[in-house]
Amino acid sequence: MSQSNDKGKSAVPAQKKPAAAPPAPAASQHEQPCPECGEMVRKGLVRCWNCGAFMNATMQARYQEMQSNPAPPIFSQVPDSEVTSVETATEDDFQLGSNTTSTSRQADLRDLEPITSTAAPAPVAPAPAAEPPAGTAHSIATAGDVLFAAAMQEQVENRERRKKRGTPVGGAKTPGGFIIFCPYGCRIEVKEQHRGMQGRCPRCRAPFFVPLDPPDFSSLKQAVAAAAETAATTAVAVGRQWFDDLHVHVVPPEKLKLKADSLLKDFTEQDFAFTSDGFVRISLAKKAGGLFGGGADKKKAETRTAVRVHLQENKPLSAAPGGDSQSYTAEHLQELRVVQPAASRAQSLFHGIPVFGAGRIAVMLPLGDDGVPNYVSLGITQFRKLADFLRQVPGLEDFGAGCGIPATDEFDIVGKCHYQSTPVKSLKNLEFYQADPTVQVIVAGWKCDKCPVVMSEEGRARAKFGGKDGKGIAKTKCPKCNQKFGNHPLYVLKDAGGATPSKPEEPQAESPAPAAAAPAATA
Repeated sequence: MSQSNDKGKSAVPAQKKPAAAPPAPAASQHEQPCPECGEMVRKGLVRCWNCGAFMNATMQARYQEMQSNPAPPIFSQVPDSEVTSVETATEDDFQLGSNTTSTSRQADLRDLEPITSTAAPAPVAPAPAAEPPAGTAHSIATAGDVLFAAAMQEQVENRERRKKRGTPVGGAKTPGGFIIFCPYGCRIEVKEQHRGMQGRCPRCRAPFFVPLDPPDFSSLKQAVAAAAETAATTAVAVGRQWFDDLHVHVVPPEKLKLKADSLLKDFTEQDFAFTSDGFVRISLAKKAGGLFGGGADKKKAETRTAVRVHLQENKPLSAAPGGDSQSYTAEHLQELRVVQPAASRAQSLFHGIPVFGAGRIAVMLPLGDDGVPNYVSLGITQFRKLADFLRQVPGLEDFGAGCGIPATDEFDIVGKCHYQSTPVKSLKNLEFYQADPTVQVIVAGWKCDKCPVVMSEEGRARAKFGGKDGKGIAKTKCPKCNQKFGNHPLYVLKDAGGATPSKPEEPQAESPAPAAAAPAATA
């Protein structure tokens, strides 16, 4: 029984579980849906393969912008054999199609008329695009195969038409003719008598204008340059202020050394003439050959006189005797600025270092065509003369103000003479005067290095303090503190005379020493 039961169980087939449905194909990570039709399109494609829509909105906007602003056409040189002369054009040259009437095809420059209106011709409305026939494939309608075939057919017809009429006569080789182009690039020959007229292109029927005779731009440029130079010369002909032998420094930035006095001796001398309408600078050296030879001073004076007479007669600056010259306009005057000394070290081009020499005043000139900065350095006397003149120019009334340049001679009363009880003055801003070769300063007195004792040069000489000539004053003992007096001279201008000091600070007066306190012998 057990066996039969086992056989019975084995005879009954086992029931199978139904198979699970296959999962829906997931979208590939390399595809994305089209924003228009929803078809899956491979990433990186510009347009959908199904509907042609752009996959990127930014690229679609860029494409529409390019379509609205197409790039201008680039025309290539047309062989002379394909040039159509409007004088020999026939009716076949202007045939546009089988439906074009003869009156619309005829165009010849014989009926050119002078232009009476500058109004642009009304634009011709483009023909509506032909609808693709029913059943046309999508790729053919979008790729433009139909238009390409029509263009090829038209090109074949044009070739056959040219063969029938032969080589046209005309072109640039025709006497009295010259070549122009219509707005659509067709090459046309016209004659001199057609200048200033308008006509229609024999090929595309577009209206065109025959330009007038162009001016001679080379001679025009020369005339403009001569007029500008004459105007610049005339601008400085009246009321000019001359400055002789100013130091002009040409300073390439890559060769600049930020060291005191590095540019002190690197200069050329030039004469400047300033007016309210500009200024000129002229080198009195010869244009060919170095500096003046024998009798330099005499030749220089003769050249300077010749230059000023030349400009006084309003002759061109380029023809002036001497060396190189350059003129500047009123706008260039506004570019002048003081670079040494500067208002503050942070604003200084040279970080406050007196590269042009201590006490020298440097003015930056307008930048020339070569781009190399030029500077002119002046003494205190020359600068005051320039500043006084520039006060007449609007915008330059305070030229150099705030840079620490003394506008007038200023003095301090240091004290009273130890021997004569007379006030002893001292010139302020001494370095500006010592750096000016046209200014002469003299010793007005002396001051002790250890105490407030001062003495005038006249009192020192009478007391023979430091010797008859004062050479031993540094080692002579002070009559008050009995220490070495030191070498501390006080200067005044030689021609100052009785100049009034500006706001002097009167120190406490000292009683003169008794006669017994005569200066001791030189140590």
